[in-house]
Amino acid sequence: MTMSEDEEKKEKRDNIFEVLDDLIYHLNTTRNMFTFLIISSFILAPLSFIVAAVFVLYPRFLNILLQREPELGAIVILFIGISVVLAGVWLAIGIKERSFFSKWNKRFNRFMSLKERMDRELGD
Repeated sequence: MTMSEDEEKKEKRDNIFEVLDDLIYHLNTTRNMFTFLIISSFILAPLSFIVAAVFVLYPRFLNILLQREPELGAIVILFIGISVVLAGVWLAIGIKERSFFSKWNKRFNRFMSLKERMDRELGD
C-alpha cells in the first residue's frame, strides 16, 4: 500500500466522522424546536379535547345550530371530530418525541464527553 492510499483512507474516515459530527450537532440544535412542539402538543391537544367535551356534554348549542342551519351544524360536528382525531395524534407524537429526546440528551452528553476525551488523547 502506498502512502497516498493510506492518506486517502484516512481522509474518507475523517470525512465520515465530520459528517456524523455535523449530523449530531444539527440534531442537538433542532432539539429546542422539537421541545417547543412537544410542549405545544401537551397544551393544545388537551384544550381541543376539553372544547370537544363541552360540545358533547352540553349539546344544546349543537342542537340549536343543527335545527336552524343543518349544513353549518354538520360542518361544525365534522370539524370537532377532525380536531379530536388530530389532537390525539398530536398528543401521541408529543409523548413519543419527549421520550426520544430525554434519551437523546443523555446520549448527546455521553457523546460529547467521549469526543472531548478522544480529542485530548489524540491531541497529545
